[in-house]
Amino acid sequence: MQNKKFDWLTRLEEIPSRIYVFMAIIMLAIDTAVCAFTPADPAIVGIVAISVYALASLVVYFFVQRRLNLYRLESNASEAQTKGVIYSFKNQLKIPYAVVSEQGKIITVNSAFSTATGTKGTIFNKDINELCSINLEKIIEAVSPESIVGSDELQLAPASLKDIKESEIATIGSLRYRVECYPVSSKGKTYYMLVFCDITELLEINNLYRNHYTAVGYIVIDNLEEIAQYVKVNYQDETREVGKLLDDWASSMGGILREYENNKFLLIFNNEMLSECIRDKFSILSNIHKIEIGDAKIPLTVSMGIATVGETLEEREHNAMVSLDMALQRGGDQVVLKTPTGLFYFGAKTKTLQKRTKGHAKIIFGKLAALIESSSNVIVMGHRNPDFDSIGACVGMATLIRNLFKEVDVKIVADTDNENFKACTSRLLMLADYKDIFIDRVSALEYNNTETLLIIVDANNMAILESPELAQNSFKKVIIDHHIKKEEFEDEPEFAYIDPSASSACELIAEMLEEVLPPEISFKEEANVMMSGIMLDTKNFTRTVGMRTFAAALYLKNSGADTEYARTFFEEAFEDYLSESQFGSGAKIYRDRIAIATSTGSGSSNDRVLAAKAADKLLSVRDVNAAFTLILTGETVQVSARSDGSINVQLILEQVGGGGHFDAAGAAFEECSLEEAEERLTAAIDNYLDNLAAEKNNE
Repeated sequence: MQNKKFDWLTRLEEIPSRIYVFMAIIMLAIDTAVCAFTPADPAIVGIVAISVYALASLVVYFFVQRRLNLYRLESNASEAQTKGVIYSFKNQLKIPYAVVSEQGKIITVNSAFSTATGTKGTIFNKDINELCSINLEKIIEAVSPESIVGSDELQLAPASLKDIKESEIATIGSLRYRVECYPVSSKGKTYYMLVFCDITELLEINNLYRNHYTAVGYIVIDNLEEIAQYVKVNYQDETREVGKLLDDWASSMGGILREYENNKFLLIFNNEMLSECIRDKFSILSNIHKIEIGDAKIPLTVSMGIATVGETLEEREHNAMVSLDMALQRGGDQVVLKTPTGLFYFGAKTKTLQKRTKGHAKIIFGKLAALIESSSNVIVMGHRNPDFDSIGACVGMATLIRNLFKEVDVKIVADTDNENFKACTSRLLMLADYKDIFIDRVSALEYNNTETLLIIVDANNMAILESPELAQNSFKKVIIDHHIKKEEFEDEPEFAYIDPSASSACELIAEMLEEVLPPEISFKEEANVMMSGIMLDTKNFTRTVGMRTFAAALYLKNSGADTEYARTFFEEAFEDYLSESQFGSGAKIYRDRIAIATSTGSGSSNDRVLAAKAADKLLSVRDVNAAFTLILTGETVQVSARSDGSINVQLILEQVGGGGHFDAAGAAFEECSLEEAEERLTAAIDNYLDNLAAEKNNE
């Protein structure tokens, strides 16, 4: 109301002083008219007119001008009082602040800011960065436009900065401040009031807490059982040496190491020492490699799972065990570190030996049998663009279920139009048991219910499955695979049997069949498909082969598999032969020991298979330790990698989002040209080889 009254009075004040002249003219006109047209005495009329004029003038003065002057006196007094308060606030506030323009020019500061920065005299229009290190642009970006207010609203809206970020921190001398930003709009311009809150002690306490935050780890010597298959010696001295090496390592970090079971250890140490381990890339792994057993000089290896995630020690202990499982499922001889920002991997410098025994296959079957018996039906699924190993593993699992759980209905999700599927199942489809067993991905979703068990074989990446939607909507899942696990599962399966030391998924399932299937049961055609899967992934028993691989192949042979017939599955069309030959014309040697070849592809579904075959052939070239083939399929570049065992192609391709095994891996570059894909690949190769050379120099 007061503001409206002030506006009304101001408008009256703006009326020119000629109003008094105008009023006199009006009164004179009235006087003349009355005297001219009435018999009234002109003297009396004049006196009345003068009296009315004087009265009107008094009204204007007393009710407008005087009230306006009085209001101005009150306003000036209030303004003077406000200025006094602001001046007192500015000089007595202990927290430094500065008002700056959008360009960072200083408008005003308080005495606390001048004292903190050690400035004397005027600093008007100076750049704020001349007095303190501050990222004004980032701070202003964090302020929402809605928070800017006009100065006539007599309030300031704080910026929404919930967590302390590096961009919010300013350094003044030896102290560090968190900068809080309050935007103000005045006369069409925007200014920012920067309040500097001293957080030096808070940061010191935070660093102290972070450095002494407890990390929990589990460590196991992970290849003793495998060594026992090859070395018939007592290795107790060597394991004690590993234990002492680990104990000395823990002591050097001020940590605690306790052996809770034979060759299994619990490690507790602080985050500061963990940072040191990260910087030297867990060199303890290389030190343990120096401990060798037997005449074959097989190095001992350890796997570690370490976690800093979890509010309590119990949660961190659980996450450390999960990380250890991940390390073992990735092949061992490595550290898997779980932090709030994700999983990190270190090591994996040696090729894994086979880790399984016959008893292990029986244990896995026991877990699987309990789930099958509690399910109404079972769906078996492999990966998209299936190869013989994926198809053979699906068929082998269906064979196990059909013969041991006759009351349980089983289906296989498959792309029946795939050339690999047609090649290896032509005779299988003639059997009555396989007339209706294969279903497409749409039917699989209809077949799925709350009591369905989904068994995923030859894959642990949900994105590459024949039907990722089926995996997402399944209530019970089991994974059986030989590929290295790259990341944690978003939806944990009932259990995962992942063994990267196995040659193939068919090998894993053949072991289960050998343990639990009665010998009188015949499955000749299924054995042919499974044999082709092992032949594919071992390159006809020349790569990733162990004693258990030959044992699985012998079992399949005794079950009716014909290797000559299985070999016919690999016959390729003449067009594929021509496409494969394109790799040879564009091959080159990179860094003296790595072969790289590219091809535009033929658009065939077999392009990936052709790339893998080309990589195998390139690896046979003298002095080539690793081979990479890149083929363009649509807008995606597929990469196949092979190694003779001296280069870890898995670690190279993991840098670009791929993965696989130590000596066989793959990757895919989405929406990428061949040239761009090759640049990214060579950068990953350079990084791997440079790190390898640096580690050797440090040793």
